[in-house]
Amino acid sequence: MAARKSSQPPLTAPPPAREKHPAGLNTDLALSEYGRAILRLHFDALLRNEAGTRLGQDILALHDMRVAARRLRAVFDVFAPAFCPRSASHLLHQLRAVRRALGPVRDLDVFIENARQYEEKTGLSLQILITSWQRERQTARQRMLVYLDSAAFETFKADFGKFIQTPGLGARADDPQSPHPQLTWQAAPLLIYERYADLLACDSLIPQASPQQLHDLRIRFKKLRYAVESFRELLGQPAALFIADLKIMQDHLGNLNDAHLACELLSGLLARLEAQAQKLPFGLRPDLDGIQAYLTSLRGQQRQLSETFPSAWAHFNRPACRQNLALGLAEL
Repeated sequence: MAARKSSQPPLTAPPPAREKHPAGLNTDLALSEYGRAILRLHFDALLRNEAGTRLGQDILALHDMRVAARRLRAVFDVFAPAFCPRSASHLLHQLRAVRRALGPVRDLDVFIENARQYEEKTGLSLQILITSWQRERQTARQRMLVYLDSAAFETFKADFGKFIQTPGLGARADDPQSPHPQLTWQAAPLLIYERYADLLACDSLIPQASPQQLHDLRIRFKKLRYAVESFRELLGQPAALFIADLKIMQDHLGNLNDAHLACELLSGLLARLEAQAQKLPFGLRPDLDGIQAYLTSLRGQQRQLSETFPSAWAHFNRPACRQNLALGLAEL
């Protein structure tokens, strides 16, 4: 029976650059062992970037280490049906501590870099703001280094290393009386479509979505993207095009979330600075015009991203995009 053609052709843009997955992955692997291989990929990335994160000379090392930690958490969620909850719970608890140590430093890196770009673009001074964020970053970085030097972090690396290097460890046993999908080709479509359905369920919220709802939607996009990417070596080329669409949406919502958080931080800081300035003689009050202009700019960026999101969503939620996912999964 011929497949029904979409009213729009699938995208033909080149797929995004990606890391190479481990060799030997195939659809007949037990879901637990396929998941273990993907966890190993991201755990290795986390370890590779530890030294650079400690050194602190290249902020990309921290970025990549944090991304690896986030992907580890997301992959655990994807492959949860393959593992006993008790076997994974302590690893997830340890991983949460890693993410909490890395997150504040990375967030401030983004805020500082964006503020510097605004300075270069406009010529306005944000030195008071940047200096304040740099102090916060230094404090957060010291806390991060304390954690990275801790016995808890060493225990995490040892425990996680053992988990990903030991076939069968923590795998859920099959019950012949109540069978569940155990092979990768059996489980992957449902794992992906469950997350796709959670995403599409938000359709009615899009026109008037609140910042919190958009934040939740961003998380749903990440979960779906990480699920599809976990199986990308097994899927057809159209799946790479679907991932490219997911990344566009994730970037849009990520920029919106960054602007929202920066506005909140900046509003609080500006209020404190203005209150402090009122206590000083007029001639000694700091010039806060640049910070006020930056806050206005961020609010405008937030508004623009919010207003254009419905059209971005409509582009994502089109037949061709759904077709790319279906064609990719058809290769399983």
